[in-house]
Amino acid sequence: MKKPKNNPSGSHLPAFLKQLMASRLFLQNFLFIMGIMTLMFLSFALFIYRQSASILKREFTASSQYRLEVTAQAIDNHLMDMRYIAATLATSKMVQAFFAYPDPGLIYDEFYGRVQENLKAYVNGYSSIDSIYLYSGASGSVLTSNERTSIAYHSDRNWMEHLSRESGDFSFFFRSKNNAYPYLLCIMKQQQVNGHDAVIVINLNLGNLSHLTEVSSNPYQEIFLVSDDGNILFRHHQRALMESLETVPELSAFSGSKDTFSTLIDDGTDPFTYTQVHSADYPWSYITITHLQEYTSMLSSSRALLSALLFALFCGILLIAFLFSMRSVKPIRNLLALLRNPQDTLSRSLYNDREICYIADQITSYIQQNQMLSDELSARLNLLNETRLLALQSQINPHFLFNTLNTIHIQESEALGYDHKIPRITLTLSRLLRYAIESTDLVSLETELNFTKMYVSILQERYGNKLNVIYDIGPDTLKARVPKLFIQPIIENAIFHGLAENLDLHSTLTLSCRREEGLCAVSVSDNGAGMSPETLAQLRQALGDTSPLKGSIGLKNTVTRMHLLYGEAFSLSIDSIPDKGSTFTLRFPFMQ
Repeated sequence: MKKPKNNPSGSHLPAFLKQLMASRLFLQNFLFIMGIMTLMFLSFALFIYRQSASILKREFTASSQYRLEVTAQAIDNHLMDMRYIAATLATSKMVQAFFAYPDPGLIYDEFYGRVQENLKAYVNGYSSIDSIYLYSGASGSVLTSNERTSIAYHSDRNWMEHLSRESGDFSFFFRSKNNAYPYLLCIMKQQQVNGHDAVIVINLNLGNLSHLTEVSSNPYQEIFLVSDDGNILFRHHQRALMESLETVPELSAFSGSKDTFSTLIDDGTDPFTYTQVHSADYPWSYITITHLQEYTSMLSSSRALLSALLFALFCGILLIAFLFSMRSVKPIRNLLALLRNPQDTLSRSLYNDREICYIADQITSYIQQNQMLSDELSARLNLLNETRLLALQSQINPHFLFNTLNTIHIQESEALGYDHKIPRITLTLSRLLRYAIESTDLVSLETELNFTKMYVSILQERYGNKLNVIYDIGPDTLKARVPKLFIQPIIENAIFHGLAENLDLHSTLTLSCRREEGLCAVSVSDNGAGMSPETLAQLRQALGDTSPLKGSIGLKNTVTRMHLLYGEAFSLSIDSIPDKGSTFTLRFPFMQ
């Protein structure tokens, strides 16, 4: 009969633990290390909690400020569009005839119907436009998209209180329609035609202004328009046209200055962020009040996490203190034995040079694993860059628009004739859309220039052929392979921001392409308004980082695409002189 084998580890372990507990040195080291580490980790946990609360506060305030800045810019841009509509109406020949003559219907066939159709296009095209009034002092009548009435019988006349003796300028004011709801923001352009008053009034319904209603739809966020003198011009569920700040207690933080700021106000029950951004062009501020239930929840979660962390740290401290204390009574070779074989911690066979080999093997294994992870990360980054490039080039795939435009072109040609400019513009736009939706990534510069000229021809028609365009194209550049639609955003930026506001017969846009020592240089120049040094510096900085560029999304996308395609070999230089014009030059490798 065989005898059972002895179990050395089973008999040695209790004796070893009993020996540790009987060791005065072990107990001293254990209590000392445990006290030091408890104090250190407790301080660290409190620091982490305070830092997390501070980070949450900065994150919420920065996020609120950024979203409000975007909203304020969008509303200001929308009002700029309304000014453009008023200016366009003021220069219309039909509208000028309405202002100049007592009864232009005697001169033009179906005169009033034609003008009203034009007004309906604007009213129906913008959900924010409540109505458009054309007032002629020559006839004493008001023309809207629906009717023509004498000013004496026109029901909505309180806008006339804002008429002034000065003409030619825009004025902005808030009022109620027919002295009741809805509340309107009015944009009025007043001028003199043949010695008579001529007024264009665009009435914007504040309740339909999409950028305001989108914010108001958030149950945790409220948006306000507050005038510089401290009156509430707009808020959700507004009860009066002008309300005092005392109506909303959260607006007590309002500042009459033009500063932009965001702060978190926490009274312990209902924390909220107060964010204020002053309009860049108008005498009011945009304010959002964001109630932070999420912030409160995250703070509660942070406190619960801190409690769990403290408990885990205490358990960890016990274990760490025990392990470190054991080092004072047990040789380091036993720790290596534990690392290599936890089931045989007292093995004498481990006290040799194999400990160093073991550590070296572990380090080598970690290095190899890190290298594999690094290679995988590089592959994923390359795939991400390709995906971003495809996303930037394929933001819209409007096949249905292309088919619809072809249908519109056929119907326009049948109605107006094939030589009419409207079918020609529609056909040009259709070709541009086909070019945009083609899957080809790179095209020849010659192809890009041909479609660029189509795009410019549409703009020339839009501005009444006042835009002069000069093409300076080097023949040796036409075979260069370039990304599609990379010139169009530059031209769009030059026209809309440089030439459009003061367009005349001398307005000129120059497009040049040339070779420069293995590089292809494409320049777009204009003789328009130019930029101040401060604006130029801000534009250069915005194009150099990854943040969104307000008002120039196409320009930002072009720069991003070129960086993804050519990397550091691509460069963009911008030169501008106020009242002289601007030049954008793109340089990239010449590839065939």
